[in-house]
This record gives sequence, C-alpha cells and structure tokens, in this order.
Amino acid sequence: MNKTAINGVLLIALGIAVGGALGWRGAHGRDASVDDDAGRSVSAATQRSGAGATASRDDQRSARLERQLEILAAKLDAEAERRRRLEARLEVLDGQLTALRGSAPETVEEAAAKPEAAAAAPSVAAAPASGEESVTSMEHALVAAGIDAPTATEIRRRRDALTLSEIYLRDQATREGWLDTPDFAAKMAEIDQQRTSIRDEIGDDAYDRYLAALEHPNRVAVNEVMLDSPAAAAGLQAGDVVLRYGDTRIFDPGELVTATRGGTAGEPVQLEIIRQGQRLEINVPRGPLGVSIAASRGNPGES
Repeated sequence: MNKTAINGVLLIALGIAVGGALGWRGAHGRDASVDDDAGRSVSAATQRSGAGATASRDDQRSARLERQLEILAAKLDAEAERRRRLEARLEVLDGQLTALRGSAPETVEEAAAKPEAAAAAPSVAAAPASGEESVTSMEHALVAAGIDAPTATEIRRRRDALTLSEIYLRDQATREGWLDTPDFAAKMAEIDQQRTSIRDEIGDDAYDRYLAALEHPNRVAVNEVMLDSPAAAAGLQAGDVVLRYGDTRIFDPGELVTATRGGTAGEPVQLEIIRQGQRLEINVPRGPLGVSIAASRGNPGES
C-alpha cells in the first residue's frame, strides 16, 4: 500500500475516534444535568418537608409551654391562698403551743379551778359551750383582753367553720383532680374573703391585750440605727420601741416594713415610740428608715 493510502486510512480512523469521544461527552453531560436537576428537586422537597415538620413541632411545643404556664399560674395562686390561710391560723396554733409547752395536759375545769386562772379570766368558766366542747387558748386570751365569753366563742366558731370549708374543698378537688386549677384558687379566694382577722374583729387596743395574754410579741424594738440614715437624722436610737407609724399601730416588724412602703416617699410621717419608759413622737421621712428591728413584748398599758 502506498504512502498516500496509509495516510488516508489514518485520517479516517482519527476522525472516527474524535467523533466517538465527542458523542460520549455529550451524552454524559446530559445525564449529569438530569441527575443534578433530580437532586435539586429532591433536596427542595426534603427542605419543604423538614420545614413543615419543624413548624408542626414548634406549634406543639408552644401549646405545651402555654399549658404549663397556665398550670404554674394556678399553682402560684393556690400557694398564695394557702399562705394567707396559714398566717391566719398561726395565731391560734401559737397560742395552743404556748399553752402546751412545759406543762402537762389538764382539763378546762382544772385550769379554771386554779387561783391564778380565775383571777386572770374569771368569766371563762361561764362560756356558753356544749358539754364536750373545750375552751381554746384563743378564747382564754380573748376573754383576758376584755372580750365577753359568748363573743370569744362565736369568733372561734366562725374561724373553725371557714377552716372546715377549706378542708372540704381541698378534699373534693383532690379526689376529682382539679386541685391545681384556676377554679380551685377562685373557690379558695371566695372562702378567704369571708375571713376576718382577730385584730379587725376586736380592734387594736384589745388585740394588744390579746397578744400579751398569749405571751406573743406585741412590740417592735430598734436594735441598731445605721449611720447617716433617715432614722439617725430623725433622732431614733437603739432601744427605742415603736408603737405607731403614722396612723398605723405597729405590733410586729413586718407591719412596720409594710407601713414604710406606703404613701409618698419622703413625706413626713410621725413615729410614736417608747424610750426608757417615756412616750415620744418624732418625724421621719416615709421610706426606709435604716434600722435593725426585732419583735419584742411590752405592757399593753404603755400604748
């Protein structure tokens, strides 16, 4: 075969090879494009599905959180009501504890037969109670404070009735499964609104004697006056006993703190105190006094 023929054959073979290569690249490119488009479609669908699932989970989580907040709010309301009821019962329980501490149990008749008991509360034995009904330390203290025996018994009866109402309501709510609900808190609040403190029942003067009869603290003593404080500027001294802040009689430290937070800050308020047996009046600015205070006991006749 001559040289010209050989060259022709080589050129034909080379053209076939180049054409085949170009055809393979075009087909592979189209396949890759199709695969890319399919991948992007699947990815977009997956993203949309994931976004929908995430939104659904967020809605469920939000609903659960809202429900938990409602339950917590109801629990807080119920706890506030329980604390107020416990504070109201504290007076009676403290009196009973004082009566039991350091002494053996005795009957009402034995207590009334003692000369000191008869001198302190001569009318308690005549209290109108049924044969099996005992006279509580609260009733003794009320009579010692100058309240007649029938009124003392009626005060006790009303307080016991409200306490029983609370017990029955709590029992019903526990059995029926609605204890920690707004409805329970509302019903407890209705009962609590009917409660009147002993102080409101008998007035400040008699309440002072009542606390003294129970041997409870009835005064607020100043332990320390801070330097450069409003109390120091007003002349308040350690050892002073606070009787009144403005128009409010003071029987315990919490009442004094609450009184200082009322009204307009900085306005002058008259403070009545006892200093070394003498009753004095000084003016202080309404607001924090800058003193260390503590509960103490005093003679009701001092006020």
